[in-house]
Amino acid sequence: MTNSALFRLGFVFIVCLTGCITKNNVQAQSLKKNWGIRLGLNAISITNYKVFQDGEILTNASYTNKNGYLIAGFARVTFNRFFLQPEIAWNEYRRTCSFSLPIENSTNYYSPTDLYICSKAATTGLLAGYNIVSDLPFLFGVYAGSDFIGTYHTDYSMDPEKTFTKTDWMLNYSGILGFSINISRIYFDLRYEMCLPNANLTLSDISDFSEFYQNVKIKKTESVLSFSCGVMF
Repeated sequence: MTNSALFRLGFVFIVCLTGCITKNNVQAQSLKKNWGIRLGLNAISITNYKVFQDGEILTNASYTNKNGYLIAGFARVTFNRFFLQPEIAWNEYRRTCSFSLPIENSTNYYSPTDLYICSKAATTGLLAGYNIVSDLPFLFGVYAGSDFIGTYHTDYSMDPEKTFTKTDWMLNYSGILGFSINISRIYFDLRYEMCLPNANLTLSDISDFSEFYQNVKIKKTESVLSFSCGVMF
């Protein structure tokens, strides 16, 4: 249901972009103040991944990075070639953490367990940038900044038919590096969000989760790569 709604929203957004491109009186963005919206994809990148059971590290552990979605609104204030860009966004992040638990009194392991994680978060951030190319209607800018990430809903599942939901707010933060391209009102954005520090997971913190996994803890560092396109007025 969520995916189909996102696809419909994306279709409407593409139609709006096409309208902006084909409209005869499209003008370049203002030199001073602008605002915009963008839609795109994100991908969690997991590093430093370790799984523990009762404090003992498990050797058969792996992870899978998956694509998620984002929608964002932003404003931009430009001073010659420099600009400030405050933002607010909604993100859906997806990833899979895999591990195998040892069989008691044996050197063998159970079959690998895949833990699917899908979280939804509201983010707000501030970027400071510089337009290397400023030849209207074309702009090419680089930027750096930081954002705060408020995760408010996370679904955990090992069986597609059974999902455990956690709705506690968790605040995180990251540093951002990226670049943007403007062609008249059309806006493209590619960024890397570095080192979300509070990414560890203790399975006993998940309400009603199977007791068999209660003593499992996942330690990991996460980063996010995202690409989006939109319009800037």
